[in-house]
Amino acid sequence: MKDKLPYITSTYFVSLIKAYLQGHKTKPEILAETADLLPPSAHNEVSQLLTAAAHQMNDAFYADIVDSIQHTSGTVPTRKGLIHHLEALLQEEITVQELLDWATWYTFEEDQLSAGIMDDFAVEYFCLDFLPVYHEELTENQFTKALQLFKQQGGNPLKEKIALTLLIEKEQQHFLYFLRSFLEQPQHVEALDSYLMKKFGMDHFSFPYMPELMEMSGKPERMEELLKKAMM
Repeated sequence: MKDKLPYITSTYFVSLIKAYLQGHKTKPEILAETADLLPPSAHNEVSQLLTAAAHQMNDAFYADIVDSIQHTSGTVPTRKGLIHHLEALLQEEITVQELLDWATWYTFEEDQLSAGIMDDFAVEYFCLDFLPVYHEELTENQFTKALQLFKQQGGNPLKEKIALTLLIEKEQQHFLYFLRSFLEQPQHVEALDSYLMKKFGMDHFSFPYMPELMEMSGKPERMEELLKKAMM
């Protein structure tokens, strides 16, 4: 291998690894591009495969790769990468498991907060929180809605997080229940705050639909309108 492909440098492997980790290339795309470098039955995690191939080609490549990708900057899922992976999933180019494997490559301790690992808050929530919990029950229609959501420009990350959660029908019912309960007994704001904090990591002060909710005081029948708006 070393004699066959002397023109390849460690930079080539670094760029491939980052392209995968950011999501700009799927696993099948990486495997197709590196068919002459990787074993035909490559089932391991992509970055490990590429690092092993690089190390086999040149011992010095390993240190170069580690040095280049040891920081999370430039090596985490991006919105563009998530869009690319969701499109590939809907075109049946990757499986839900391959989407999950890519989205959750970064693992963290139980007592470590996930917030702040990625630059895009909504992408981070989808990859590290939403997808691991719901991937087995998400339908093609729900994945399509998630794709449409991420394609929107200039979205409010808090609203995006809420809209993603509301892709799940039971979460829609919880949303309506707690907001209706608050309208009926606004003095019991602690219950609303408990729900919002547990589900979305916010209280009623940061809840982006609080003005609309307050306007519905005495008009609980309009809650469906708010739900539709929150689902974006």
